[in-house]
Amino acid sequence: MRSTFFHQPLKYQIEIDGENWDQGEKIKGRLIVRNMSNETVFLNASQVILAYGLKKNIKEGKESPWELLEKQVLSTDVSLNADCEKSYEWIFQLATDSPITDKQGGLYLLFGGENALSEGGRLDLTIMLHPILQNFLQTFTTQFFFLEKYQKRKSEWTEVKLIPPESKEFPNLDFVRCLIRISNEHLQVNYLFKKSGLGRSGEKIAVTKKNLELKQIIPPEKYLQSGGYPNRACFRENINEALKIARPEVIF
Repeated sequence: MRSTFFHQPLKYQIEIDGENWDQGEKIKGRLIVRNMSNETVFLNASQVILAYGLKKNIKEGKESPWELLEKQVLSTDVSLNADCEKSYEWIFQLATDSPITDKQGGLYLLFGGENALSEGGRLDLTIMLHPILQNFLQTFTTQFFFLEKYQKRKSEWTEVKLIPPESKEFPNLDFVRCLIRISNEHLQVNYLFKKSGLGRSGEKIAVTKKNLELKQIIPPEKYLQSGGYPNRACFRENINEALKIARPEVIF
């Protein structure tokens, strides 16, 4: 991937190795700065910035649409001769709970001179869930037949909405929202169950709503097998344990 930004007489071109990345991976590439003029140009700074932005704020031209995550100043006080260029290598290590790309926003690379944050080039990145979390959700959908509706950023978490199968096992469960992340190497899951049922309000029978919550923290020695492979049996056991509070005590 590449993107180009012109700030006369300079041309900034960013090149990235890859097309998409998982949480916890490294993003690396090069920034090439070229002097397009016939005279020597002095550069105060060249930099690349990793930032989070909401698409709505960016589209509407908000004054400060960025949440800065990391900045790398690649050069300072450099003279660039006429019709010459300099190339700088850079690398960012994504956190295991970094924001994923969703409909609302995602991570961007901002690049350029000393004012790259406000008047530089930008390139949007496609960031997906950590592979361990992808396997966790696959267990939810393939072993328990839940339907995934969406994934989106929720503060320091990724929120996933799951719809239960039509079965006697979950007759009153509307949906479950899972807040998931890997933080400090631990797999953390907050289950938020939404249940409906019939209840009495005075002399009337009405639909009642109930919210149930359960939290799990799973250490790496549990969710990983030897060789670093995901432990599907561990995922199945923990999901099944969580679903107990959503099942009726008696299934007819």
